[in-house]
Amino acid sequence: MRHLLVKVAAGLGVLLLVFVLLRATVLDWTIIPPGYTGIKINRLVDRGITRENVVTGFVFFNPIQTSIVIYPTFVQRVVWTHDVNEGSPTNEELTINTKDSVPVNLDVAVSYMLDSQRVPEFYTQFRADSISGFTHGYLRDTARNVVVAVGSEYTFDDINGAKKEEFLGRVSKELNARVQPLGVSVQQFGLVGALRPPQSLLEAVNAKTKAIQDAIRTENEVRAAQAEARKRVAIAEGEAAANRALASSLDERLLSWEQLKLQKVAIEKWNGEMPSVLSGSGQGMLFNIPVAAHGK
Repeated sequence: MRHLLVKVAAGLGVLLLVFVLLRATVLDWTIIPPGYTGIKINRLVDRGITRENVVTGFVFFNPIQTSIVIYPTFVQRVVWTHDVNEGSPTNEELTINTKDSVPVNLDVAVSYMLDSQRVPEFYTQFRADSISGFTHGYLRDTARNVVVAVGSEYTFDDINGAKKEEFLGRVSKELNARVQPLGVSVQQFGLVGALRPPQSLLEAVNAKTKAIQDAIRTENEVRAAQAEARKRVAIAEGEAAANRALASSLDERLLSWEQLKLQKVAIEKWNGEMPSVLSGSGQGMLFNIPVAAHGK
């Protein structure tokens, strides 16, 4: 029995050795994960490839005759910036000259993806074993050319102000039109941070912005002062009109009526004793008189 087990183990060892030799020479395999597309390339026929060579999942191939190139087909994002801590460790910022001859540096981010059905065409066009060469080569050069062309149609104030979104939209649309024939679609193109014009222009822009803000603040203060002045005038005019109306209503009949009301009140309060003061000359004036002694 032991002798039989030794023979079985030896046989398995031989099979394993044969399998290893086959894998190293005429048989290999790989796994194409979800979100990726692989293509088989025939090394012996001018790196030939057809649509039928697209593979996914678990793939066997002959490593002597065939190689497998894998491309991601989910959204790719790349950043080209002057910051060595973001994106590439080298300065990859883009530079344009605006319509008014202002040199401006831009940090940009681009999102794109490959059409999985057109991966063979993409490989045939670029002959790259990874997508990185396309991203930092052809795609960056194309994006730079588009940014320069479109940016030359805008002034600095345009792309730094009200027309920034229009500028970015045109760049994205034109870049997408140039790479779509390659089976690539641009999903998004945008700025990373602010535009960087020359320092002298930046200081001038800041000064202009401050002057505008100061002018707006002064104008608001003037309007507030004018409104307050108009309010005071309106109040004064209202009081004057009221006084004039009151004065015009005080005619002789009204004064007589008021005097009668006063006399009525005085009569109602009289206790039957002679007053110590008498009205003089019928003018409503009062004066003190001594009380006459009785019996004289």
